[in-house]
Amino acid sequence: MDSERTQRIISALQALTSPSGGKASILESIRVLDAEVAGPESGLPSDLDHYLRRRSYEKALLLLTGGKPGEGTCGRGS
Repeated sequence: MDSERTQRIISALQALTSPSGGKASILESIRVLDAEVAGPESGLPSDLDHYLRRRSYEKALLLLTGGKPGEGTCGRGS
């Protein structure tokens, strides 16, 4: 995944996990993230694709910033 795409996703995730820009900023961030996984093959790493498609935004941000997301209800993860 190229660094520009990674930074675009991280910026959108940060805006969602600490929303200080208001409703319009939140909606735009969701649009950006939905566009990243709009097609059947997003080209993203499988865990990141999984988190974005299921709107597990905190887990996606944690993964992109070097953390290790915990297991969720679907059984994927650590």
